[in-house]
Amino acid sequence: MLGTGLGRRNTLLIAYAAVLMAVVSCQLVAGISTRKLDPIASGCALPASGVGPKVRFADLVPTADVVDLCVRVSGTSSFGRPLVLDGGSDCGTTLKAAGFVYGNVTVPFMAPGSSIDVKVITAGNTCDSAALAEGDGLSLATNAVTTLTYMGGAGGVAAEIVALPESDATGNATQNIRFVHAAPGTGPLDFGTVKAATLPTTVESPLLSGPIPFGGTIPPGTTAKFAASSLADNGYFDIFTGPFQIGANVDGSGNKAIFAYRLQGQAAIYSLYVVGVLGDNVHPLRALVCDEDPNAPAGPNALLIGCVQSQLSSISVDLFNPALYGANAPFFTQRGTLVPAAMAARDADIMCVVEVDEDANKNAILQQVTSTVPNSSGPYGYVYTTTTNLSTPFTHPEDQSGHVPPPPAGPPCSGVDPSLVDALISCSVQNCDNVPGDPTGKLYPSTTCLQDSCFSEFANVLTTNVACYDCLAVNIASDTSFQQSQTNCTTDSRPPLGFSGAMNSMIISKYPLANSDVLILPSTLYRRSVLYSQVQLEDQTIDFYCGFLMTTLNAKSLPYAGVYGNGATDSPTAWQNEQLYEAQQVVSYVAQKSGSASPPNPAIIVGDWRSSLAVAPDAAAPAPGTNLPTELSKDTMNLFKATGSWTFATPPSSSSAWTPQCNFCPLSENPYNGNTDSYFVAQPILAFWPGDPTTAATDMSLLYTQGALALGNDAGEGPISPYYGVNVRVIRPK
Repeated sequence: MLGTGLGRRNTLLIAYAAVLMAVVSCQLVAGISTRKLDPIASGCALPASGVGPKVRFADLVPTADVVDLCVRVSGTSSFGRPLVLDGGSDCGTTLKAAGFVYGNVTVPFMAPGSSIDVKVITAGNTCDSAALAEGDGLSLATNAVTTLTYMGGAGGVAAEIVALPESDATGNATQNIRFVHAAPGTGPLDFGTVKAATLPTTVESPLLSGPIPFGGTIPPGTTAKFAASSLADNGYFDIFTGPFQIGANVDGSGNKAIFAYRLQGQAAIYSLYVVGVLGDNVHPLRALVCDEDPNAPAGPNALLIGCVQSQLSSISVDLFNPALYGANAPFFTQRGTLVPAAMAARDADIMCVVEVDEDANKNAILQQVTSTVPNSSGPYGYVYTTTTNLSTPFTHPEDQSGHVPPPPAGPPCSGVDPSLVDALISCSVQNCDNVPGDPTGKLYPSTTCLQDSCFSEFANVLTTNVACYDCLAVNIASDTSFQQSQTNCTTDSRPPLGFSGAMNSMIISKYPLANSDVLILPSTLYRRSVLYSQVQLEDQTIDFYCGFLMTTLNAKSLPYAGVYGNGATDSPTAWQNEQLYEAQQVVSYVAQKSGSASPPNPAIIVGDWRSSLAVAPDAAAPAPGTNLPTELSKDTMNLFKATGSWTFATPPSSSSAWTPQCNFCPLSENPYNGNTDSYFVAQPILAFWPGDPTTAATDMSLLYTQGALALGNDAGEGPISPYYGVNVRVIRPK
């Protein structure tokens, strides 16, 4: 009996010792799930010791999940503790929310054995929690690191863990690239050289004899098709050093590249993961290129290797107001010669250009920027604008009450003493004529001359008849001769519009334009409109709108005498009411054009809206030291912001690519504008955009901010416009 008892006790001691050894082994990986101290030490590190080969973890599942990893020797009962939870007390700051996120690829760390079980869990939980994905009996390479690739989880594909051995090469005399297809829901991929290193582009020469299916790398039996290249172990593509542009297209669907990337050309070992989901703005299709060279310098996070993303497939849009509106524009002639060349140097896909009022300036821009004008070879092949004049009707001429205002009873200056008009014209010809004394001459140098030299003559007309004053002032400022200005205002019964009612906006595109149309907005004294075209991209169309609204700043110099002021008796309110009415028509127009389709067609709406919530449309208040002009209404931007299907195309506030700032800036930034207030009036908008439109804008920047014209008198250099241009890049809707 005694012997039997001792035997039983020895058996229990041996079993306990075995368990203890297993616990110690598990601690080498990530502790044990019963440990009370959480975590065990300061710092943050992945396992640096163990009995198995090295592995790394790649989180390529396109979700917002924050995950942790559990690892054990195959066949054992306990996973121990998760990697990050057991990695140290500083992991919460070293890694996002103490876990791995989409796009993270770790440095190599030690595995507990050559055959392991792996479990992905939600970060912060223990290894006893439910698995997001699990791989059992994964065999690891003994002479190379193995990537534990967490992929799938979208596009109808379940999340899984795939063990992919890395390069076993001992030297880096060439570029070794492993292609991994980790984009769920996307068909097999053909890899090849591409025509350009940025999208859109096409795959030209295949690198491989066959495609790579989702979930792995180059399959067995594939051969290299590219000169001076070969296939190495574990699916690596071995090629010469030197810059190299690569991409991939979906097998059997044409040669349109889904990503493009330019390798820099140094001898190295890479993995190129194709990740993301087609049509997902948050996780778009792209390449994630990771340098696996053990001698590569550490990045900002010691737990992760340096990976670079390929440039997104995006649409680049420029919005620019060159402010070429005649003699009253600052340095009009000099800037008119600089604007076309500056625009021709741009690389945007589509441009919206507003406030180019004279045909000579329009033609000069088109001559350099487009290839549609004879003897021109610019980079842009497609243009839409239209021709309008004083007789061109408004698309919707009814006023806010729904009634079409009656036509004027006569010319604006009818009923005004002709001697008052004669005196105004005579004074202007004598003092502010580019050909002094000649009534067929035009305003020189600007309306400041009229104010200084003929103040009383204009005041006499103004106090007699506001409409007559407005007509004369606008005609004279619109590069119309003094003689013709007098004739227009005393004999023409049509409502007066500057520059004879000519269209002042253009859409300029690298892509074909179709089904173009124009909304002629109801306006007073100046033509305002929204141009529309369907932009035909390689695989889809998007709707594009280029708008220009009436400025409420007119109230400073032009008393309101129109019919769209909605009954307001003071000029500032009347001009604001007209602008808001134009904005309401724009919203209805976009809803009709883009929203009535099934499904709605994605739309990019850009324009100079002459309205601002502050210096940026998403700011709650102007920046310190910046005041919003009281004459600049917020109503229009608030209307756009409240429209359910519209989203301002502004990068997220966390983006480092865009700091909100003015595009109409005062003297300290733009010498044309004097000591005025700054504001932001050029705002791109997305409508009916699929997915999450708040994430569609990838970056935003100001254009043409540099000095280009010597102003003289030690005033420095001025840019090519009083308004800085705005560029926005948005992810393609699909």
